[in-house]
Amino acid sequence: MKQQQGKEHQLDLFDTTIQDSLRLSQNRETVSGSDERKEFQVAVAGEQERALATNLMQMVLSPENLKRAHKQVKKNKGAAGIEQMLVGEFAAWYAQDGNPLLARVYADTYEPQGVREVEIPKDNGSMRKPGIPTVTDRILQQAIAQVLSPIYEDEFSDHSYGFRPKRSAHQALAKASQYVEAGSSIVVDMDLKTFFDVVNHDRLMSRLSILIGDKPLLQLIRKYLQSGIMIGGLLSQRTEGTPQGSPLSPLLSNIVLDEMDKELESRGHKFVRYADDCNIFVQSQAAGERVMESISNFIEGKLKLIVNKDKSKVCFVNQTKYLGYTIPNTGSLSIAVKSLDNLKAKVRIITKRNRGVKFEQVIAELRASLRG
Repeated sequence: MKQQQGKEHQLDLFDTTIQDSLRLSQNRETVSGSDERKEFQVAVAGEQERALATNLMQMVLSPENLKRAHKQVKKNKGAAGIEQMLVGEFAAWYAQDGNPLLARVYADTYEPQGVREVEIPKDNGSMRKPGIPTVTDRILQQAIAQVLSPIYEDEFSDHSYGFRPKRSAHQALAKASQYVEAGSSIVVDMDLKTFFDVVNHDRLMSRLSILIGDKPLLQLIRKYLQSGIMIGGLLSQRTEGTPQGSPLSPLLSNIVLDEMDKELESRGHKFVRYADDCNIFVQSQAAGERVMESISNFIEGKLKLIVNKDKSKVCFVNQTKYLGYTIPNTGSLSIAVKSLDNLKAKVRIITKRNRGVKFEQVIAELRASLRG
């Protein structure tokens, strides 16, 4: 009971402190609550976005937006960053240090802390290396993403399904299935090599500046792109790529790859993209080979990304998998054999008799794996 009261007290402290945060912007243009909402609506309105999206930092740091970001980061949970602060400890910290933090952000003197790199094994034996930002940086990045996402939603392609509201992998699979059922049974399976590690910072910032005119916000985003990586106790500077695991990375990756979406649309291709997984559907092997060559040239020449030629291929749809599924030539969907094998292996590990864990934990782990 006391522990629960303590948590509620921390949340009250956070809510009380965050209500005062707008006073730090008094040296900037002051707007009322209704004016702020109106300005945000105007900022995301169609063709005038670039000229009007200049007061976004104030929206990012508004009490309502920060409170929503804090709630989302708590929901996502996640481990501590290099500062070792847990998500549940942030409210009490913010009650004491929140105003100085926002003052530094407004003054452009805030420097993001480095991210803690972890290694997660992938199914193919390689390692995925997401970075864990500090709780403070996760909340600030989430706050930025919440303001920028509505601006870019109207710009993104209908063929893009990953990390977007009201869109899912199942919708991408359904669209792919429709293409195959209509006769496009050859797929150009594009694989981008270490996508998150090779994104060009200058090019990404140039893309952002097309719609975003708030220079302090752009400078903060660049700082996040360049924030160091903590490996073995040493902090190394990042010169390219976006840190996997940060709340801002999914949006930034969609901004980078939307240019490829627009190129494919202009050529009249049938395709679906989920994050950096892109499949293009054609009706012949020869057409697929031509598309593979021309799009690879565009990706590497224009976007400055790397196509993994060992994993990219042109083949019948039933000879590869997409998002864990295989699509037969009829257009139906079936779980890929490799995906089933991976699930069975996980279940065997979770249910191993000599693990020495409680039955309730086994059930919880099984539910998580089956749901995934």
